[in-house]
Amino acid sequence: MARGEDIVETLRSQLGVMYRWGGSSPSEGFDCSGLVAWAFGKAGISLPRTTYNMINQGASVPPNKLRPGDLVFFDTDRKRSGPDHVGVYIGGGKFIHAARTGQPVKISSLAEGYYMDRWMGGRRISGVSADPSSGGGEAAEVAPRLDAHELAETYGMSYAFFKSQPELMKLLNGAVADQWSPEKFQAKVKNSNWWKKNSETVRQAQVLQKTDPATYTATMAAARESAKQMAVKMGSVLSEKNVEKLAKNMVWYGWQEAQVANFLGQYVKFQENQTLGGMAGAAAKAIKAEAYRNGVSVTEQSVLNNAQYIVRGLTTMEKVQGSLREQAAGLYPAWAEQIKAGASVQDLAQPYVQAVAQELGVPPTDVDAFNPKVKAALNRVNAAGQPEPLSLNDFTVQLRNDPAWRRQPTVADQTLNIGKQVLRDMGLGF
Repeated sequence: MARGEDIVETLRSQLGVMYRWGGSSPSEGFDCSGLVAWAFGKAGISLPRTTYNMINQGASVPPNKLRPGDLVFFDTDRKRSGPDHVGVYIGGGKFIHAARTGQPVKISSLAEGYYMDRWMGGRRISGVSADPSSGGGEAAEVAPRLDAHELAETYGMSYAFFKSQPELMKLLNGAVADQWSPEKFQAKVKNSNWWKKNSETVRQAQVLQKTDPATYTATMAAARESAKQMAVKMGSVLSEKNVEKLAKNMVWYGWQEAQVANFLGQYVKFQENQTLGGMAGAAAKAIKAEAYRNGVSVTEQSVLNNAQYIVRGLTTMEKVQGSLREQAAGLYPAWAEQIKAGASVQDLAQPYVQAVAQELGVPPTDVDAFNPKVKAALNRVNAAGQPEPLSLNDFTVQLRNDPAWRRQPTVADQTLNIGKQVLRDMGLGF
């Protein structure tokens, strides 16, 4: 008959040995079933090599009846049904096992949330006994009583956290009084209002805040810095209060990029020189350029609003540009088809722009579709009341009736030359 305590001591000698898939010896490392089979083999007990077969050995043992040397099984791979991880109970609610790749043989608590969620069962192997003097045997099968602080730690939470949540503190007191099993405590916690009302990220943040204040402080500081950087990137102007608000939402509520952008878009504002920064600034520049191309006047407030909507993800630049083209088609109905097909109003206006520049002696760079004469020509309505642009010839004649045309040096020279010729024809030349 092998003693469970001796098997546990054999396993303790391997603490720190690194996990290795398929490993079954100290020299090569262990996987979970390899470690268990090796330790029991040292005690003269042969076990199947795999977890799936080990669980069929011995007799079932409930969690509150476990004693040193009993096997404990878990379902850690949710893609496959059945047990895929095994360890050996060592007493006090703990077990020893080869956890996973990258970790050494170690001791864990059955009360840890991860293992509580994945518990499959306990098995007592035939030929393994427990010495009453070491905490085994039928009279000593139940794990030693733990006080509130110890129980809190076995549940992966600090006593300080339980104290911060009156509802959970009441559960902890009940667990201390009756020495609840991990399964019972977990069920009680998951049925609490605290669990139901808070998301997973909120619960984790609350636990971290009380259980590991230093890590929580560092996490919040990193979130604040990230919030400031994203604000600059988006062109948002945040007060310290709003930086704190955003950082908390990121840590407590697990806000993703879309939620952060929606928040930041609300605080896109003009800077001192009436410009926008970051993504909002780029959006504003593109909106103004598209409005100019389409002969549409936009206010600074309209540009700001659209830039905010783009940053927040409530619209896209393509939609804003499409809206501007729709406005242009309405403003210049005679050219609606060309505009909808992709032509810009500024391009359509170029012949008229060149005519104004040539006839009135204005630099071409100073004339565009917003010029009153050009705009009127583009938006002319015929006798039937239908949109019909003024022909380029008629537009040229119209320009030459403008007093500004007569003041052109070339026009004055031409008029003087004509006058001289008339006088010469009358015999009055000089």
